[in-house]
Amino acid sequence: MANLKDLFMQIDDNPAGDYDDSSIEVYADSVKQALELAARELDVDISQLDYEVVEKGTKGFLGFGRLPYRVIITPLRMDISEHHDLEELDAKFSGGHIPGLNVDERKDADGTYKVRVTKSGIWLTVKAPKGKGAKVAVESVENKCYEMRIATFDRDAVAKAVKKSDGERVKIGEWLPNPNYDGSMRVEVTEDEMKAFVYFNTPRFNGRHMDYDDVIDALRNAGVVTGIKEDDIKEYLEEMDYRRPLLSAEGQYARNGRDSYVDYKVRIDKSKTQFEEDDSGKVDFRNLELLENVVVGQLLAVKVPAEEGIPGRTITNRVIPAKTGKDTAIKFGKGTILSEDGTELTAEINGQVVYKVGRISVEPVFIVPGDVSLETGNIVFLGSVIVQGSVQDNFEVKAAGNVEVKGTVQKAFIEAEGDIVVHQGISGKDEARVESTGGSIFAKFVQNSHLVAEKNVVIPEGILHSRIDAGEKIYSIGRRAKIAGGVIRAGDEVNARFLGAEGATKTVIRVGVNPKILQQIDELSRAKNELETELTTLRLDLKTLTTQKRNAGGKLAEDKEKLLADITAREEKQGARFEEVAGELEELNSYIGMLEHKGKVCAEKVAYPGVEVYIKDKDFKIKDNYNHVKFSLDGEDIHISDYEPPEFVEGSQRISTLVRRRT
Repeated sequence: MANLKDLFMQIDDNPAGDYDDSSIEVYADSVKQALELAARELDVDISQLDYEVVEKGTKGFLGFGRLPYRVIITPLRMDISEHHDLEELDAKFSGGHIPGLNVDERKDADGTYKVRVTKSGIWLTVKAPKGKGAKVAVESVENKCYEMRIATFDRDAVAKAVKKSDGERVKIGEWLPNPNYDGSMRVEVTEDEMKAFVYFNTPRFNGRHMDYDDVIDALRNAGVVTGIKEDDIKEYLEEMDYRRPLLSAEGQYARNGRDSYVDYKVRIDKSKTQFEEDDSGKVDFRNLELLENVVVGQLLAVKVPAEEGIPGRTITNRVIPAKTGKDTAIKFGKGTILSEDGTELTAEINGQVVYKVGRISVEPVFIVPGDVSLETGNIVFLGSVIVQGSVQDNFEVKAAGNVEVKGTVQKAFIEAEGDIVVHQGISGKDEARVESTGGSIFAKFVQNSHLVAEKNVVIPEGILHSRIDAGEKIYSIGRRAKIAGGVIRAGDEVNARFLGAEGATKTVIRVGVNPKILQQIDELSRAKNELETELTTLRLDLKTLTTQKRNAGGKLAEDKEKLLADITAREEKQGARFEEVAGELEELNSYIGMLEHKGKVCAEKVAYPGVEVYIKDKDFKIKDNYNHVKFSLDGEDIHISDYEPPEFVEGSQRISTLVRRRT
């Protein structure tokens, strides 16, 4: 159906004489229902429809075997000369959605008119043409009235309305009741009593349309007393688009109160921390302020109280109760004071803020004025530690809070429950171990070292020949950054500027599984192999001693009998242990298989040959250069796509560490 004019040409030329070729097929429970559905779809009176029952429906028995009626419905032929209202025809056959038929968008458009019958009378609305469009003719309006079987109307009023064509409603006659032709409606209230819909049946000929008072009365009769959408009802009745139901009333849903929450006045989430590079690509760690110091009396957190809920109301005026928000207490640790009313938390001592498992504490700070060396010995402190110098070879720093090293970490051991920050970098000579059991690790560079972090590892200037384990993410995306050599494992993501090196340096990168689980698998695998080797030796010894005992007539020397008993007991114990270890190993491998398909490896510039990518239990060995690339898991295969920068990158000069709140 290209346009309305073409459609009516088809209607006039149809050899059938009574029907057009725009028939529609309708399935319904009855012929009447089929006709109603078709009338609503075509926006015509049922009297203007012809039908043919193709398949007669059946009711079935107890809901089983029910078949619908299949009805072919055809609009009766009409004379287009009787319809000069292009806008009306457009709405009738297309709902005003046929491209190119929107009268309002045309530069030149004929004038339009609409005749409406209501209880208050017969009303005429005439609109002026646009551009070079033709004016509405008085004869057209009169013919329309005749078509609608309006026998008596004021021809002078029609002529005046046509002359003005100002879009205002003009009364041209009085309504004469005719129940056979009048429109009708029904109200449906949703089961939850929150919405009421009105469904209209189009009037026939000179039958009247439902008006505002009719709708209101029907709603009242249906028990609707509140939430009535008066403006929507009036607009709908003006448009007369009966093909869609009218949402005539809507209740007010209850709004539950917001839970109370804690507003922290100190930085506990380091996602706003940014690394800034200078023109040469170096990162200045002096201005990072990754660790936050507070003083006695400083406000740490405030509890914002819960809100009361706002009750709702159905359209039948039934009150819907609302829930009040849940209360939340401020969790506090040592070094803090909670106010009597539980709404404010302040620092009790000078120190560093530590946030663990939803609890805020202030840890005292131990400051090492220089290096950790022979002069200081190993450092063990139940708080935070600041080392103004470096940590030299073979020394240890252990802290219950955070650790900050202004210099370098050499062949040393550092362990902290909080975050670890190394301003100058870690060069471990294959023996350094830096571990954060509850936070993240930040360092300028890492070389020949082993790092373990519960959360993230962020190294702006590169990771070389190291073993890095992070529960969440590993980032090395500064201008000079690369990850080359060693084994890099992260639960979620590894993202670097360069992966590997031009010399095909072997670099193993694994994501998608928490390294803790992988470590457990490694340990269990080693234990299983050791037990298997031991069991093989024990069973050979048992076989030898058993053979000797059989050859000796069932008797061995006392020392060999004791040895046989010891080996038998040992074999039973280690055999049971072997089965236990093998079972645990199988469970962990099964768990990995059930994990969601997450994990990605990204190279902003180049991923070089020699890099081995493992995502969950899938692997991909890089044999050619891949530029600006991301490796991720798609089903059972590793998918290669365009590079995806970390969420925290702001241009090329700013990097947020994305260390989330500890939970």
